[in-house]
Amino acid sequence: CAAFLLWRVVEKAVDYFTRSTKYDGIIYTAGIRNGVDPYLVKAVIWRESRFDRTARGLKGEIGLMQIRPDFSAVDWAKARGFEAPSRGALFDPELNIEIGAWYLGKALRRHRFYRDSVALALCDYNAGARRTDDWKPADPNASMQGRITIPSTRSYVEDILAKYREYRRKANLKE
Repeated sequence: CAAFLLWRVVEKAVDYFTRSTKYDGIIYTAGIRNGVDPYLVKAVIWRESRFDRTARGLKGEIGLMQIRPDFSAVDWAKARGFEAPSRGALFDPELNIEIGAWYLGKALRRHRFYRDSVALALCDYNAGARRTDDWKPADPNASMQGRITIPSTRSYVEDILAKYREYRRKANLKE
């Protein structure tokens, strides 16, 4: 019994310390396929689930990228001509990251003409397109981050942008 308990503790510790790199291959592939910098996808995963593939959100979000089964998963499936995945399937890291990267890529393309396109895309991901439209500046070259009226979304965007810069800096990439 003690050996089993020790094994479980070691297993949990290894999982905890390797989580942040465990999905790098999947993140890279999904990011490139969907036109999103993989380091941005990774920063979103960091903020959404801290790399816990079993994470569940308060509003029914599932997995690494906290996919909403009735919204983003359905949109992704319709765009691909697939049947919507089951809730259980959304715990699969490959599917979860693919849907999240697709949704993020869609938001980035939607806001591509804005200086703060990444921040706007993150607002879409967190608060939805309707709210994000209210926060867009009239001038695409103007900053929008001060316009975010929901404190938790403002914090979400700031956290992810900081982590995104950190990941790119560690990889020796320019911002």
